[in-house]
Amino acid sequence: MVLNGFLFGLWLLPFGVLVYRSHFIPRIFGILLIINGFAYPASTLVSLIKPPFANVISLALLPPIFVGELSILVWLLVKGARVESLDTIGATASSISPG
Repeated sequence: MVLNGFLFGLWLLPFGVLVYRSHFIPRIFGILLIINGFAYPASTLVSLIKPPFANVISLALLPPIFVGELSILVWLLVKGARVESLDTIGATASSISPG
């Protein structure tokens, strides 16, 4: 279970960088994901090295983790599910002329 949290944090680092560089998702979400990418491994390492402090560190890192992941989740559910209609796609495809 400990390795799971560490690896999930390592996954959030490149995901946060990709979100930050994209123009599709606002950059603040990328920054929050990068912060979470450091928070998960830090919490995991503290629980391995100093188990008595694991609860304190987990509680301290809970707000950034909660805000970062919840915000990207809500944004993807609300804004990310916007799909272009087939009429719009057909109109833009027909307006582009070859060559």
